[in-house]
Amino acid sequence: MSDHIPFELQVDIIKRLPIKLLIQARSVSKAWKSVIDSSDFIADYTVHNHDQPQHLLIRYENLYSVETYVSFVDDDSFPQNKYSPTVPRSVNLLSDSIIIGASHGLVCLFGCYLNPGHSRKATAVIWNPSIRKSVAIALPNLDMRVAHALGFGVCPVTSDPKIVKISGTRSRHKKMKGVTCSSRWQVEVFSLRSGVWRNSYGNLSNNLVNLERPPHSQVTIDGSIYWFGVGNTVGSDTEYCFLISFDLLSEEFGEIHLPNELAFRDKMELHLFNYCDSLAVIRQRILDDMIQVWRKGNGDSKSYTKLFTIKKPYRYRYMSSLPLGFRMTGELLMRKANNDEDSETLIDYDLFSHHINDLGIESECSSLLVCSYKESL
Repeated sequence: MSDHIPFELQVDIIKRLPIKLLIQARSVSKAWKSVIDSSDFIADYTVHNHDQPQHLLIRYENLYSVETYVSFVDDDSFPQNKYSPTVPRSVNLLSDSIIIGASHGLVCLFGCYLNPGHSRKATAVIWNPSIRKSVAIALPNLDMRVAHALGFGVCPVTSDPKIVKISGTRSRHKKMKGVTCSSRWQVEVFSLRSGVWRNSYGNLSNNLVNLERPPHSQVTIDGSIYWFGVGNTVGSDTEYCFLISFDLLSEEFGEIHLPNELAFRDKMELHLFNYCDSLAVIRQRILDDMIQVWRKGNGDSKSYTKLFTIKKPYRYRYMSSLPLGFRMTGELLMRKANNDEDSETLIDYDLFSHHINDLGIESECSSLLVCSYKESL
């Protein structure tokens, strides 16, 4: 670009470039690299570029037990535009990794690093697949033997990525007078901007007696993280399921009730997802192979709409299957156990037409994970 063009105008021009060209533009000059890498530029670019391509990141172990990542562009070309992203070493070194969640183009994974002497170090990795950057964060004081939950999200106001860790304490079963919720649960928040963990004193619900971790139990939408929690009804030991929310800006917790049709059912039948930018709960009724999709209304925490009640496709009934997430179009991604029961296949299921598309990914059982993300800086 000509030196005669004012630098402010140059910046205004490069703000309009797609992500891939911006990455290349970083190598044009030190001045451009400094601007593109600045937090102000990234925040402004994110605000004014909502139409970035959507991707589906698939994590699985192939039939040779090799951890594999594949990404689909989630647009009209789906599933033709498939590629293998460059996976950073920080992710490849994770043992028994799972995807915690995705927010603002960042994907957060959790697993363990194996140290000399075979000790295991609980670690989260925040990864931006678009620009091939990642950072590993040690998770202190995480006892895998007690109830715990992890959440990830980017604050939409400050653009600061945060990891939230909720861990049970020894007194967590003592729901009695004088034992507050803060005594039963420890909440810690990691801010990537500060680079440190700190205790959170948010108002975690006193009704929380346990944390449920079904395969899909955390989602981030509109600046809040959501999990499943378990409470006891007053005067009895009957458990019910509800949602816990965490505001990424105020760091305050909230409690969201579920319809009785969901709250008092088998917790392992429930799955939490982002459905077309709305909070959705899927209930997969195991005995009769029915799938229900409920969407939470905006504003009113008690407002839910049952969108679908459908039977699984005939050829997949009574076979082990599990919902994994939704596409932008609302189609449901599921993993289906194969006849040998040692492997599974990723399928795309249209809830309206009941059309099924085999996506050509075969994996070891219970290893398929899916998350949706947009390209970002």
